[in-house]
Amino acid sequence: MPEHPKVLVTLNIPVEHLSPLDGLAEIVMVDRGVNAMPREEVLSLIGDCEGIISQGELQVDEEILAAAPNLKIVANAAMGIDNLDLRALARRNIRVSNTPDAFAESTADHTMGLLLALTRRIAETDRFVRTREWAKTGMQPLRWESTLAGGKTLGLIGYGRIARLVETRARAFNIKVIHSRTKMSSDPNCRRLADLLGESDIVVLLVPLTATTHQLINAGTLAKMKRGAFFINVARGKVMDESAVIDALQSGHLAGAAFDVFEEEPIVSPALFEMDNVVLTPHTAGATHEERRRGRLEAAENVARFFKGEELLSRVD
Repeated sequence: MPEHPKVLVTLNIPVEHLSPLDGLAEIVMVDRGVNAMPREEVLSLIGDCEGIISQGELQVDEEILAAAPNLKIVANAAMGIDNLDLRALARRNIRVSNTPDAFAESTADHTMGLLLALTRRIAETDRFVRTREWAKTGMQPLRWESTLAGGKTLGLIGYGRIARLVETRARAFNIKVIHSRTKMSSDPNCRRLADLLGESDIVVLLVPLTATTHQLINAGTLAKMKRGAFFINVARGKVMDESAVIDALQSGHLAGAAFDVFEEEPIVSPALFEMDNVVLTPHTAGATHEERRRGRLEAAENVARFFKGEELLSRVD
């Protein structure tokens, strides 16, 4: 192994976020402003690199791996790993890590922000003021009535760290919280998925994307939800059938929805742009200064530990 192996970093991040690699690696990083490194540039630079650190935006697949014969470790500064072809990486004996605990607080905050924006129509009324419609119409007290969060039932699909943090926040608003998980438990708030959908006024997706959870929310599961319920997805876009959610919104079965992720992101269905009862954010639930820094430091620490022959903080098998 060279004295200073090269590590490709696909975003132009503060060098102090890579401090665990000081003296251990040569950092390859290109200033693209706030944009990620284009895939073509990754392919041109990856040839002699032994490590990659990305924010989870880079699809590490056969094409990338074929261009990276020296690659030994891929570190996601992200919770998810659905951007990684794990089988292809395993065949090449390339180590993989993620940051499973980083971004949880940020995502929980964002989830509550979406919940309140949706139920209290905050985004919709913001647009109303910004487009100067308010100045034209004057006060319309009956037009902007919304839904009180307190007293409602929030159903969390998935019950990992983020869900528990959302639960803590929601209880402060006097919201009843129930949840579903892979295996039923004796917890009185644990429900089977069908029961959760039928009881909840607000449903939030908080599960990783796997073969089992792909399009978990579909026409069939949506039909089990209360008419007039709200739906929020801060998990992964492909955990829902986006067209089925749109149908449920257009029919009035859902009162509204909020999305931080989309089935074919960054492509968003044009139908969603036409709906006032929809809140859209660009996969930014985890994007706080504090937790992005934490995640990048952890990713860099994983790469540093690999080069030093030490156990990784968060290895993905």
